[in-house]
Amino acid sequence: MKPISQEKRELILVAKERGETIQGIATWLQISISSVKSVWRLYLETGSIKPKAYKGRPSSLSEEMIANIHYKIETEPDSTLEDIISSLNLPIKKSQLSVWLIKAGYTFKKNSTCGKYEKTRCSG
Repeated sequence: MKPISQEKRELILVAKERGETIQGIATWLQISISSVKSVWRLYLETGSIKPKAYKGRPSSLSEEMIANIHYKIETEPDSTLEDIISSLNLPIKKSQLSVWLIKAGYTFKKNSTCGKYEKTRCSG
C-alpha cells in the first residue's frame, strides 16, 4: 500500500488542529480512518508528519552472489535462469532471479547495442 501523500498529511494536520473529527477527515479526504489516526499519532509522537521509511524484506542474495551473477552473465550471456541458479547454488527461484535481473537492467532481447547477435543479455 502506498503511503499517504504529503499534501493529504498536511491537510490532516490542519483539520485535526481545527478540531475536525477523525471520521470527518477520513470521509473528506477519501482515506481510511486508521490512516488518519496513524498520521495524527505520528505527529503527536515525533512532531513530524513525514512517512516512516519502508525497509522491506532483506535480499536473499549476498554481495558475493550478486557479483557472481554479473560475472556469469558477462562470460556466458546465453545462460538460462536454471543454469545461473544451479551453477551458482543460488537460494532463489527462477521467477525471483528473473525479477532481479530486470531490476538490475538486464534485457533478454538480442539487439545491436550488445553486438549483432553475440549476446542475449546486456546491461542497460
